[in-house]
Amino acid sequence: MSIYLQILKRLPSRIMIISLPLLLMLMVEWLARGSYQELHKWVVTHPLSMVLAYFVVGSLYLLLIAITGRSRLSFWLLCASLLPLGILSGSKLKAIGAPYYPWDLMFHNRIVEYRVFLNQYWSFGIIALVFGFLLLLAVLFHLILRRHPIRFPWIERMIYAGIAIVMMTSLYTDKPIPFMKMYGLYTVPWDQTITYDENGFLFSSVQMLGFLSVAKPEGYSKKAVTSILNQIPEKKAINEKKPNIIVMLSESFWDPTVMKNVKFSQDPIPFLHDLQKTYTGGWMLSPQFGGSTANVEFEVLSSNSMRFFGKSPDKIIPYIEYMNHGVDSLASITTRQGYSATAINPFFSWFFDSRKVYKHFGFSRFISSEFFPNDFEGPNYADRAVAKKIIEETEKSPGPDFIFANTMENHHPYKPGKFSKNTIEVAGDISVESKGLLETYAQGITDADKCLQMLVDYYSKRSEPTIILFFGDHLPFLEDNYKVYRDADYVLPDDPDLYTKTHNTPFVIWNNFVPKDQEKTNLHLSPSFLGPTLLHLAGIQGSYYTDYLYDLSQKIPVIPPNDMWDKYQIKASDLNDYAKLQYDNLFGSRYGYEAKGYRDTIVQPNYTLGYGDPIIRNVVKVENKLEIEGSNFFSSCSVYVDGVAYKSSFDGMATLYADLPDDSSFDANKAHQIEVRIIDDKKMKIGQSNLYLLPKS
Repeated sequence: MSIYLQILKRLPSRIMIISLPLLLMLMVEWLARGSYQELHKWVVTHPLSMVLAYFVVGSLYLLLIAITGRSRLSFWLLCASLLPLGILSGSKLKAIGAPYYPWDLMFHNRIVEYRVFLNQYWSFGIIALVFGFLLLLAVLFHLILRRHPIRFPWIERMIYAGIAIVMMTSLYTDKPIPFMKMYGLYTVPWDQTITYDENGFLFSSVQMLGFLSVAKPEGYSKKAVTSILNQIPEKKAINEKKPNIIVMLSESFWDPTVMKNVKFSQDPIPFLHDLQKTYTGGWMLSPQFGGSTANVEFEVLSSNSMRFFGKSPDKIIPYIEYMNHGVDSLASITTRQGYSATAINPFFSWFFDSRKVYKHFGFSRFISSEFFPNDFEGPNYADRAVAKKIIEETEKSPGPDFIFANTMENHHPYKPGKFSKNTIEVAGDISVESKGLLETYAQGITDADKCLQMLVDYYSKRSEPTIILFFGDHLPFLEDNYKVYRDADYVLPDDPDLYTKTHNTPFVIWNNFVPKDQEKTNLHLSPSFLGPTLLHLAGIQGSYYTDYLYDLSQKIPVIPPNDMWDKYQIKASDLNDYAKLQYDNLFGSRYGYEAKGYRDTIVQPNYTLGYGDPIIRNVVKVENKLEIEGSNFFSSCSVYVDGVAYKSSFDGMATLYADLPDDSSFDANKAHQIEVRIIDDKKMKIGQSNLYLLPKS
């Protein structure tokens, strides 16, 4: 009977061990989401994710109990660890639309920004919620543990430790218990905010811990980096007049005419083919297929290589995980020489964390889709709109420009009907479905080719020297398992050349200041060598890193995946110095940056998203509308009256129109505060005008 009495006596305290992690999990997720409504929505729509979040807290609690032997102390330690993380995540989410990631603690991120985030986050409701939760815990511990103090025998603590270790290992690796597979959960590499929104802050944070494991190259040290630097001969600028440097990444641009079993009614990319006959160009071995454009961008802009990110680089997007501090790039290299550096991307500014990335690369301006005119081909902004933006930016500045631009018109999918009309027909022994996909794709690259021609034609007539690098980021995704490629017999069963066939994209480097007969070179390069090659052809000074890599590219022009190094006659020792310099730039102490004196000068203090905040100059009431005149207005602008959003439209020039409500909520006999906000598609405010006081009628 005494055994049963002991069990009964311990029952309240053991129920607390089960229930307290649930309360703490809900509290942390509430704080991380910023509202009860968002928490409720997550619990209802993703209950299995909630269970895994509970397992995270419960496992940590059991482990702490196993270590300390004290439940109350263990839980207070857990609260002290997790509640601040929930608050930080909620404050960051409110401020910039992204949660708090594990890598925010690592890789030289500046925590000082969170002071601003927290100031915007705190409210009486949040403070009362945290205080009330802690008070509830104190009362529970006092009422229950005072009467039923917990004693944990060693055998019980060992059992808890075993359970915790198995659970934590499974939550992190999905082994031995495959929680993610069982529950059908997944991560979204290109937008981790979706991962966190669906899988929860706690479980997602555990999943993301793997990105913190970055292996340090053997022999990395200040002495080793200094030794490498001393062996790099500095290359001086040879072009007295600095040329404009334009880099255009053309979405999914590839040359489908290399497929011999299909015929196109006309060459879909005649201008590129013509340029490649007389200018430097060739093929680039992309690290990606069908997506993850950001990784190709990363290589081209920073000259760092995806090949040094371990065995699973396909799961990594450095833009999101590692770009948390200034990283030297083509933008910062040219800025140090008096260039204006602008990034142009006709997609949302939050995608791939672009707002953050371009700032840390040293750009002075980032023009995203929120600042584009309504010029579409199919569902995306037309390539010609990007070309117009490039021309507009180079015409604005008095000095030389470095411009990096993306396109989006030719983005997947390629179903027939994407464009209003396909001008190229495909013939061959392939299915009707494959023909339709290829014809749509051909139309997309035809417009890309015309975009390139538009730029070349324009700068051919300008006296200002200009050099243009045009390249495709990856091959198009033409349905699962390379369906169209297989249908066209381009990819064969057990094809030994599968990787190279599906990862080589064309590029060309045109300029208007070197005679054609001195310019022609056929190259096959990795994207990380394109930047050094471009600087060399432009005749301007690079950095110690690009100087080193240009020389390396003359010996090893292509770096394939690690398991193909033998085929390319590459030894690990050939790339040891490259790996050390890259580690130093991204994760190490940045000895190279320090030695060259630009460690803290990469990020530009005048970095601007778009064209700056909107400016209201005049507001008039005309019948049932407000006409707001000013500057820096775009279709993404919304008009607010006394803090309330009104339905608004943009005339494409300098005037916004706000529809007045039919009810009496707008009183013309009162003064009103008018403001304009730029809102992205995540409902985040990325621009704010001055407050304009509209006097009463």
